[in-house]
Amino acid sequence: MRYNTTVNKSLTTTYSASHSNLRSLLIIRSLVLLCQSALLFFLAGQDISGSAHSGMLLITVALAVITLLSFWRLRRDWPVGDQEYFAQLTLDAVGLTAFLYLSGGANNPFVSYYLVPLVIAAAILPRTYTWLLAVISVGAYSALLYFYLPLPLFSPHAHGAVGLFNVHIAGMWIMFMLSVGLITYFVVGMAATLRRQEQATVEQREDQLRNEQILGVASLAAGTAHELATPLATMSVLLEELMETAATVTDQSDYQVLQDQVQRCKGILDRLSQTARMTEAGELQTVSADQYLQQTYEQWLVQRPEVTARLSAYSSGPAPPLRVDPTLSQAIENLLNNAANANPCDIQIEIRWDEQKVSIAILDHGPGIPADIINQLGRPVVSATGSGLGLGLLLSHATVNRYGGSIELRNRTTRGTCATLTLPVPEHD
Repeated sequence: MRYNTTVNKSLTTTYSASHSNLRSLLIIRSLVLLCQSALLFFLAGQDISGSAHSGMLLITVALAVITLLSFWRLRRDWPVGDQEYFAQLTLDAVGLTAFLYLSGGANNPFVSYYLVPLVIAAAILPRTYTWLLAVISVGAYSALLYFYLPLPLFSPHAHGAVGLFNVHIAGMWIMFMLSVGLITYFVVGMAATLRRQEQATVEQREDQLRNEQILGVASLAAGTAHELATPLATMSVLLEELMETAATVTDQSDYQVLQDQVQRCKGILDRLSQTARMTEAGELQTVSADQYLQQTYEQWLVQRPEVTARLSAYSSGPAPPLRVDPTLSQAIENLLNNAANANPCDIQIEIRWDEQKVSIAILDHGPGIPADIINQLGRPVVSATGSGLGLGLLLSHATVNRYGGSIELRNRTTRGTCATLTLPVPEHD
């Protein structure tokens, strides 16, 4: 099923090595390299130089070059695997170890940065890689307790310098804040991604349920149309015979009314079949928005002669084109019928458009929508009036969503309901 494939793919992207996760790792490494560069600049200002300083500079430059190459690699479509991601994390641990060896070992406040790659590995990589990186980090930290090149700046106790002790404490605080910030950045980013995917999962489940119900309704409608075709044809033939043998003009007039109603039913079935064919073939017509809405409005008034309504356009300039099929007019008529069922008097239809969208606001003076169901309208299966299953709203939402639009229902401040249908203007070829 498409739904399961989409959800599993999105979850795999979050919890596994991917382009986005590798990009986040490279951004974090870039921030660390900036901190290391600041340290090197500070050491140069303190007249602390020599082979250790040159070695730290070489390590920082090498990591910077590898990071730039990795950013370049992300511009390609090559997949990011677990082994490559583990290699990047191992590079961070090894580079940090070499840098710390030349700058005071475990006395260097940067030693707490070992936690950052480990947290990232725990969130992204399989358990085997995470444990392997943990062994590397613990082993490197332990070795730095005994093997390192002393740096007076980070060995205040050995030199008895109060000023250096304060610098060491400040460095520990800065590194702690940096580690906290980087871990929080990564974890918060993942949490936000998970929330978005959870919301997408809920929406996909609703869409799947709605599409299944629409498919059931469509199958039932197609079967019903096929079954009604034969009895309607039989009724039409019998009415013609009755009209020919009618005893009075009154009887003939009544038979004519029945014949007109039968022909109307046959026309509805023909349009239903035509709509199904056009929808299946993906056929769309390009029409001007104002002309299309005016035509839909006039057709609806013919079906609802008891309604009083007025159509108004509040946009200047030519109306944009819309690519439509018959299902869109049915969606608009469903919203108009809901307004007429609530109160057939003084329905206002307001049309606005710009270069990006066309919106249709339908305002009625009915009792409004109960607050406990207003946020559930358009979902399977809720009725705004309580007298039906809400299939009209369900089908309208499905049709408009297929066009990339939306339907918003809200109660007016005075009395009644405002239904706003928004459609995007198609891009010009």
